[in-house]
Order: sequence, then C-alpha cells, then structure tokens
Amino acid sequence: MSRWMGNTQVLAEQAAQYRALAERGALPELSRAVMRAACNNGSMTGVGFENMELLRALPDKDRLELAGIWARWYAHVEDDCSAEEFRRDPGYLRTELLMVASGVVRGLDGDLLAAERQEQLSRLKDQYLIWSTHRIWELADAELAAGRTPDTAVLAAFRRTSAAANLPGFRRTRAAANGAEPGMRNLLAHFPGPVLNPGEPWADAALKEATAGGEPWQRLLEHAAPATAYAPSAKWRRTGSALLDAVGPEEARRAVLRWLEPAHLDRTFPLLGHPHLPFDVNACFDPYNSHVLRGLAWMLSLLPPRPDTVHALVGLVETSLDHRSGDAPRSPQVAEAGIVALALLGNRAARTELETLSRRVTHKGTSRRIDKALAVL
Repeated sequence: MSRWMGNTQVLAEQAAQYRALAERGALPELSRAVMRAACNNGSMTGVGFENMELLRALPDKDRLELAGIWARWYAHVEDDCSAEEFRRDPGYLRTELLMVASGVVRGLDGDLLAAERQEQLSRLKDQYLIWSTHRIWELADAELAAGRTPDTAVLAAFRRTSAAANLPGFRRTRAAANGAEPGMRNLLAHFPGPVLNPGEPWADAALKEATAGGEPWQRLLEHAAPATAYAPSAKWRRTGSALLDAVGPEEARRAVLRWLEPAHLDRTFPLLGHPHLPFDVNACFDPYNSHVLRGLAWMLSLLPPRPDTVHALVGLVETSLDHRSGDAPRSPQVAEAGIVALALLGNRAARTELETLSRRVTHKGTSRRIDKALAVL
C-alpha cells in the first residue's frame, strides 16, 4: 500500500464492501464504490494495491464487465459519470478510471483502453521528472503485461524520478515521493531498456561502445555506484575488479576515459523542467545516469594510476561543480565520487590535484570531502 495513506482500516473496510458487492453480483454498484474509493483515498493510493489484487481475483467475466463499465465512463465522464459525484474534476476522474480499468483486466485484456494508456504515457517522454499526482507507473505495468514495451524515453523518465528520491534538494518534492513508491521500484525491476538513459553525449557514447562490445561491457556499465554510498564497499570493489578483468583492464581504462571526456556537454535530447526545479535540467546530469558516472569514477581507482586517469577525474570533479544549470552545482554527488577515486589512487599526482582542488573548490560538502581525502593520504 502507498505510504501516502496510513489508515489501513479504511482500505480493509473498502475491501469488505467490495467482497459483499461482488458476491451479490452487484457489479454496477461495485464499479461506483471502487471509483468513490479511488477518488476519496487520494490519487497516490487510488483503489489500493491490495484491493486491486482482490478485484483481479474475481471471475474473468466479472473483471471484463467492470472494466467495460469504467471504459464507458472514461469516454463519457461529463455525461454518464459525473465528476461532481466523485468530487473530482473530469481530468482527475478520467485518469483514475483509466488506472482501475487497466488494472482490473491486466493479463486478461491488454487492448482495452490501450491507446488511451499509451497517450498518457507518451506525455512523460520529455519530462525530466514525473510530477503526476497519480500512480502513472501502473499504466506502464499494464502495457508490459500486454506484451508492449513503452518508449525508452518513458523508461528514462521513470528512472530519473526513482533516482531523484535519493538526491538532496528533491527529497521533499512530489517527484521524489513518486520515486520512493514500491510500485515504481517494482516496475523498474522488470522494465526492459538500455543500461543508460540516452540523451547525454557521454552516455550515448558509452551505450554505443558497450552495445558493440557485448555482455561484459554491458555488465561493466551496469555496475553503478549505489545511490546512498559515498565510497565503494569491499564487495563493490571485488565485483568491479572482476568486471574490469573480463573486458581487459587497460582497454576498460581507455574506454572510460573516452566516455568521461564529453561529460561536460549539455543534453542532446531536451527535457522539460518544473517550477519546483530552479535550474536548467538540460545542463545538469541525468539523475539515473549520474550513479553510473560515479561508478565509472570508482572503477578508475581500481586500475593502476596513470597521469591521464588523474586528469580525467579532476575534470569530472570540475564539470560536476560548475553552475551552468543555475545557482547549485551540476552534481555534487558525482564530484565527490571523483574525489574518492583520487584518494583511492593515492599517488603523488592525485594528492597534488586534491591539494589544488582544496584551494579552489567553494562547495562546502565537496570541500569537506577533499579535506577528508587529504587526511588519509
């Protein structure tokens, strides 16, 4: 159940009502009771995960009849199904109808309202983050269950939203709340797509090379830094070393350096921001891809130190701290990954660069990370 509704007793009472109506065969009445609950519970809870499972356990003919009722309402919200009755505006009500109709026949009839689902999902393709007040990911689940994979750009929007839940500055936003929802995380676990979100020059280059290189290279890119880890764990480093050995350490080093080189460039596929985001989303890192960037920086620390490796890491730190997207740095988290990687290299060149950065960097969090790195060198 969504964490947005903590009153489990309400959902339990609704479930009892649904069972009683279903046992009596009162499907028209059940359809209205479900929609009243979906609107009264709040959009982030909707009908509720457990109650949708209850509805999907009904006989197939009942499920089809319920979905048919909701589909007709969807087409005639202003006529047959009064938005006033449910105390929601027509747009809100239509979205909830689409959700429950798609949910109740998931795995049974994938074509019902398919065009409407796809239209709703297509609106996410140019979104930096998903700010919807509805559980939109359930529509993507329905499409996947029907054997249709939504556009890669839709997957990218879901990924960025999930990643934003762990980033400072996003945690109190609607988008971060969406990203923290178990339903969205479950969707991403089985949503097929490329290792990285396309649209950033460095990511596009890495995707192209990794696709040509095959599974070992794909697995190397998949070994991203955990969202909440500030430094690589022993387990992460062991796995990373094995992946580097699988593709060849020197070949991997040269490839990663090539990928990091265009990291300073803006996006190639423009996205739309939001009033709650006071920066240019097209000049900052993709939140999902940024964890891969952090992982690649850590990967370099597992290889023998070379001058060009040190220079690349310093460049990544500086790129991540620039303010081209607004008042805030582009990505302090990626900058800190570069600092950690330099510290792990531990040679004289790395220390010299860290000392230089300590005199130039003004971002407080990164400055503290540099001081800690220098303290252990």
